[in-house]
Amino acid sequence: MNDTRAGRFMTIPFFDPFALGGDPFPHFARMRAAGGIARGTAPYPEIADAYYVFSHDLVSRVLKHPDLLQAPPGQYEEVRRQLVDQAPMALLTRSLLLADPPQHGGFRRPVAGYLSRPAAEVLTQGLRALSRDLIDRALADGLIDAVAGLAVPVAFWLLQEILGIEIKDPWALKSMTRLMAVAFDLRQDQPAEASDEACRQCQAFVEERLTRQAFRPDGMVAGMVREVTEGRWSREDMVANVVFMLFAGQETVVDALGNALVALDRFPEQRSLLERGAVDWNTAAAELLRYGASIHYAATRIAAEDVDLGEIRIKAGEGVVPVLGSGNRDDAVFADGDRLDLTRSPASSITFGTGLHVCLGQHVARIEIAAMIEALFTRAPGWRLDAAGASRRPSLTFYGMSAVPLILGRAA
Repeated sequence: MNDTRAGRFMTIPFFDPFALGGDPFPHFARMRAAGGIARGTAPYPEIADAYYVFSHDLVSRVLKHPDLLQAPPGQYEEVRRQLVDQAPMALLTRSLLLADPPQHGGFRRPVAGYLSRPAAEVLTQGLRALSRDLIDRALADGLIDAVAGLAVPVAFWLLQEILGIEIKDPWALKSMTRLMAVAFDLRQDQPAEASDEACRQCQAFVEERLTRQAFRPDGMVAGMVREVTEGRWSREDMVANVVFMLFAGQETVVDALGNALVALDRFPEQRSLLERGAVDWNTAAAELLRYGASIHYAATRIAAEDVDLGEIRIKAGEGVVPVLGSGNRDDAVFADGDRLDLTRSPASSITFGTGLHVCLGQHVARIEIAAMIEALFTRAPGWRLDAAGASRRPSLTFYGMSAVPLILGRAA
């Protein structure tokens, strides 16, 4: 298509994420080669067509740009009103996920310490012990679904420790958050009512624990309660941010583990590095998180004012979608980016975003992935992927696996 608004006549490609099929990466590469920006199909039916950015440079610039916001005032306000008619969006607009400055900083500062690198490292031994125990118990049957049997219980145990609330049935909560995710996926229709109902159930779970004061005094929830007591947050803000943590604090990590195991099966020479102890678990986890980034499309940013991206001018009110799954494979930053290389140090990975909304849980996610792959390789080193039983979740935004069945073998 043609674009003349930057003061020159130029042609930019058109991008339709709904037409890519199961393997979007070749198309992402073509978009990067064509300039890294495209006009495309609307990511949600509530907004007009948007731009998509694919190169590492443009994705990073969009995520950091002060005039590309989640909810700028002006003509976008009516669109925002339509979006928040959906329960998950309505609730999480009061959370870290969808807040703009200065509100975002007010939400972020009180909880950041609970997710810092030192705080995450304190939990490492517990994570490793639980991961080993889950694998040991599965060895009796010789089978485990790495999603339901490993990633889900590990991720929710860690959330329980960080938040300071008891989670007796992680699989029930997981079913809620998986349905909630539909509201945040790229979509051409309204999300099913089941998504709204799942959000209400998750909110009720949080409200019940807050009402009973069923939380530890040293956990994140107790810290949020102090923000309410001291007048900096409303109760609604607190509920929204606890729900957000229950959603984001495990959804992407669970997907990332499935992606990691499928990648190791695809690249046996990289798996061999782990089997021989040639790469440490943390280094491997960082590269597996880059290669198998579980969020492909970051939340749409809306231009508060006209913004120039390269030779393209984004007009105020127009949307821009950063394609994290493409930027993380950019050969300009990661040599042979479509290849898993456990020996690389992917310091520039944008798996967790960058800028104001960089993921607070990035340190936690790395130690979770490291602990789970360590448990598999040390307790069941002969594990094999049952590829016929593996299935990918039906989502564009959330790139992950619904099931990753493994056939286990005991350590010698």
